[in-house]
Amino acid sequence: MARKSATQTFTKTTTWNKDLAEGATLEGYYTGKEEFEGQYGHSIKYIIEGTDGTNFGVYGSATLDRQFKNVPEGVYVWITYDGEVKSKNGRTVKQYSVDYDDELVK
Repeated sequence: MARKSATQTFTKTTTWNKDLAEGATLEGYYTGKEEFEGQYGHSIKYIIEGTDGTNFGVYGSATLDRQFKNVPEGVYVWITYDGEVKSKNGRTVKQYSVDYDDELVK
């Protein structure tokens, strides 16, 4: 998907991956992503339609971006926050697990 320009609108979402407890999960349909220039440079927001119809914005990280490259739009996904780990360069980073079912398609 192309990056959004300043004149394009974004999907209204509820932020999911902020202040999560380890083991927190989100499940629903992956309806797409939006790319933009944020406070820290290039950012991606993955949009998940929850089981109650709420659109959740899941903001990208190295682990999420790497895993979502393999997830086709429209499939049912499960995202779990696995907690924080130390990266190779000593920084603390958030770790996630992403799974999907390509037979459950919206």
